[in-house]
Amino acid sequence: MERFEERRRADAPIEDCWAVLVAAERAPEWVPFVSTATDDGRNGVGRVQTVTGSLLGISMDVEQVVDVWEPPHRFGWVADRPFTTRLRVELEPVDAATTQITAAIEADLGTFPVGRRIAAMTVRRQFARSADALVELVEQRASEAGSGPATPGDPA
Repeated sequence: MERFEERRRADAPIEDCWAVLVAAERAPEWVPFVSTATDDGRNGVGRVQTVTGSLLGISMDVEQVVDVWEPPHRFGWVADRPFTTRLRVELEPVDAATTQITAAIEADLGTFPVGRRIAAMTVRRQFARSADALVELVEQRASEAGSGPATPGDPA
């Protein structure tokens, strides 16, 4: 399994970060290889998220099962197809308006036809882009006038 980790600091409260992170329908806004994403309507461990997209020219329909749900600090999911993948995201408040985001993904990339090395370089690059886009999105949410934590998955 290859492991990639990204750390970012967002000028946004932890609640805004959590709200964007767990809203499956927002994933295409910050995950470059995702074109659509939905969930089964539940919050918490066991929720099933379905994403479609393309990575390295391979179209994918992925079923992610949430296995970590600790609002507003920890979120994670696992997927078995098209290759074993595990995502973990940790949110820690720096202060009331700033959040440290640490995200790690583990993936078995040996099944890609292009080879493990090329797949790893691509996933590393895409994961870094995802982290940057997530920060941009949560900072935008935090700066919107009248925004509140009224989105799916709020810990309230």
